Amino acid sequence: MEALDRVKKLARDLRTTEPRSANEELGGESCAARTLDKCRATLAGINGDYQFGCPLDQHFFHETGIDQEEFRNFVATGATDEVVGEWIAQHSHTRK
Repeated sequence: MEALDRVKKLARDLRTTEPRSANEELGGESCAARTLDKCRATLAGINGDYQFGCPLDQHFFHETGIDQEEFRNFVATGATDEVVGEWIAQHSHTRK
């Protein structure tokens, strides 16, 4: 449960707060920070009306070649924004 506790501490409560803008980059990718916010909130059960895996998230996964479930599993470890950003940069297949 230690990992879930870390996720809960990092998660935005999307029942009362919006996720970050799709324009905010993480790991050099747009939509990544927003997708991360929704993933953490979903894992913590505080996602409100926001759905992890929505069409915008699917666009991020398609553009980067990152697998949604692999992303979810990594986020579930309780990784910080910085660590998730590094992971995205390492796993993304986008051409810069």
